[in-house]
Amino acid sequence: MAALLSGEIDFTEKAPVQDLPRLAAAPNVKVMEGNELRTIMFGFNFQDKLHNGEPNLFKEKKMREAVGLAIDLNLIRDKVMRGKSRVTGTVVAPAIPGYDAALDTPPVYDPEKAAAMIKELGAEGYAFEIMCSNDLWVNEEEICNALVSMLTRVGLAPRLNIAPNAVQQVKLTNGEADMFAFGWANEPMLDSYSILLQTFQTKSDNAGVFNWGGWSYPEMDKLIIAASTELDREKRLAMQSAALKIVKDESIMLPFHQQPMAWATSDKVESVVQLSDNKGRHWLTRMAE
Repeated sequence: MAALLSGEIDFTEKAPVQDLPRLAAAPNVKVMEGNELRTIMFGFNFQDKLHNGEPNLFKEKKMREAVGLAIDLNLIRDKVMRGKSRVTGTVVAPAIPGYDAALDTPPVYDPEKAAAMIKELGAEGYAFEIMCSNDLWVNEEEICNALVSMLTRVGLAPRLNIAPNAVQQVKLTNGEADMFAFGWANEPMLDSYSILLQTFQTKSDNAGVFNWGGWSYPEMDKLIIAASTELDREKRLAMQSAALKIVKDESIMLPFHQQPMAWATSDKVESVVQLSDNKGRHWLTRMAE
C-alpha cells in the first residue's frame, strides 16, 4: 500500500480490505472493489479417526450441522471482512452455471441450539484442529481465529493449526486435517461441474483430487458422472444443482462467503478491466496521457 501511495507502483490487485478507506481517501488513488467467484468454505474429515487418533465425531451429520449453527457469518462479514464479502449458503457463486438460489440460504446463527446439539452428542470439550493458511485467502487467519472463538463458545475445544500454504497443502493432501479452510472459483471452466468433479466426487482416478476429507456419496457420484456426458445444457445443470443440494443437505462443507477483491491504481492509470475471476487483463489496461 505504501508503494502505491508514494507513487512507486501504479497498480495492485491485492489491496488489503482493512486499508481501503485510507486508499479511497488518497487523491492520487482509485479503488476498484467487487466480489470474486471464489467461495470460501470449511470442510471436515470423514475418516474414522481424527489426525490424533481419536474417534471422529465429524462423521455425524448432526455434529457438522451444529458447527454450522455456531458460526455467525454476518459477524465475520461485518468485522473480519469489513463488510466486503458476500455471505453465501451454497458452495458456488451466483454467476456459476448450476447455481441454485434456493440453496443460497446460510444457516441461521443459533449458538444455543448448537451447544444443545453438541451436548446431546456427548461432544462437550471435543478437541480437534482447524487447519488454515496465513498467506492464501483474504483475511484467512482472522477468519480462522474467529471460528475458533465461536466454536469454543458452544462447548468445543478447537485448536488452530496455522502455517503458510506450502506447508499446509502437504498435510491436506495427505488427509491430516480435522477441519480445514478451502476456496474454489470453478476456474477455468466457470461451471459447477468443476467443484463437483474435483472436490465432491468420491476420490478415484482423476475425480475427487481435492476430496481431502474422504467423503463418499454414491447418489451424488451418479449425478456428477451423468452430468459429464449429458449434452442437453438444462438437463446437465439440473443434475449439477441436484448434486449441490446433496452437498448442502449433508453439510459436507460449510460455505462462508464469496471473498472480496480489491484493486487500486494510481492516477497514472486511465482504465483497468476488472472481472470476477480477479485476474488482470493488462493488455486492455490504458495509461493516462
